[in-house]
Amino acid sequence: MKKTTILIYLLIAVLSASAQLQRLTLQDALAKGLSNNFSILIAGNDAEISQNNNTLGNAGFLPTVGATGSFRSSYLSLENKDQLGNVTKTSNANSQTLSGGASLDWTLFDGFGMFLRRDKLSMLESMGETAYKTTVENVLSEIIMSYSAVVQSSNRLQVLQNAINFSNVRFELVKKKYQIGSASELAFLQATTDLNADSASYLRQEVALKNAKANLNTILVVAPETDFETESTISFGEIIDIMPIKDSLASVNSSVQLAKQRSLVANLDYRIAHSPQYPQLGFFTDYNYSNVKNDYGQTRANRSVGPVVGLNLTIPIFDGGNKRRQATNARIEAESSKYEYEQTLRQIESTLFQVYNDYLSNLKLVKLEEANLKVAVQNTKIAFEKYRVGEMSDIDLRQIQLSQLEAENSLLVAQYQAKISETELLRISGKLIKDNQN
Repeated sequence: MKKTTILIYLLIAVLSASAQLQRLTLQDALAKGLSNNFSILIAGNDAEISQNNNTLGNAGFLPTVGATGSFRSSYLSLENKDQLGNVTKTSNANSQTLSGGASLDWTLFDGFGMFLRRDKLSMLESMGETAYKTTVENVLSEIIMSYSAVVQSSNRLQVLQNAINFSNVRFELVKKKYQIGSASELAFLQATTDLNADSASYLRQEVALKNAKANLNTILVVAPETDFETESTISFGEIIDIMPIKDSLASVNSSVQLAKQRSLVANLDYRIAHSPQYPQLGFFTDYNYSNVKNDYGQTRANRSVGPVVGLNLTIPIFDGGNKRRQATNARIEAESSKYEYEQTLRQIESTLFQVYNDYLSNLKLVKLEEANLKVAVQNTKIAFEKYRVGEMSDIDLRQIQLSQLEAENSLLVAQYQAKISETELLRISGKLIKDNQN
């Protein structure tokens, strides 16, 4: 029994030490996650790339300009023989060629493709922003749920500590009665077993709490062993009304917005696929310089300088039906993307309906479990007084104690489930970022 008493004191010491830990509020966790989470950082980079790609040059509006230059020098041994048989030999005859130029190519008309590509790049930039928003919402939701899991696990640890305290008082009472002969050995052994069982449950829950904290630390990108103290309770916002969310779902939900933007991009791809079927008109201009020097031949020097200006016109006539085939496939893909948007919208509407039902039910369960716990606590107090004066058996008292434990755990589960439902509703409605923007 000395070992059991020491274990109890150690557990109490652990709880006392935890009070000195650094306090981490939910808002602190959200702020840290927004700054450190890798998923958010990656999504931010992807959004920045989409923004960088949205340029006039990438759409094909701007010309391309280039410059070239070269120098060549050769040394040749020549032998020429004319019709009369005269032979002329030249050794190490030098020939030098210096050339350079600048060119400009500019597409003037490509079947409206450049305008459509510009619209597509703008839409892809918007998709990058929406995808970033979706990632932020998912991470915020994950942080809130993980933080709530830590709060729930910490409260359950306190519940088990209270159970140990209760069982210890019962044990000391039985021990004294056993020593004076007014309690049986069976009662003493039963009290000892129940105290040890509560201590074992505490140890298991202590591990569960450490793992819950490690999971939250991973999301916040801090060392998994970092310890901290959380808020003592899970808090809830005002009651959420489903109708405003349902009416604005298409414009506020990130998943629906992303599906809509994909559909618009697919329509633009369909229109872009038609642009090669139109005539293509381009403008080009070159400015060239060439200077050739020879130590042999009739022409010893040749120099040319000047610009070149022209237009290129390409008229597609027949390419084996490939352009038409590509346009047809693009139309089918655009149609599929429209179906995918409708499917996403219906799925989100169904999810909203189910989550809202869970939300209302869980809030009712919280109220019910709170009332049930009050009754259980009062029942335990009355039962212990009867047990103390010998009017209740060990088995009946233990059963009542377990009923209180069950009521406390049921309340913690209901609070956690209600918080999950509330968080999911806020995520679906696009309010997670708005509510946590500070």
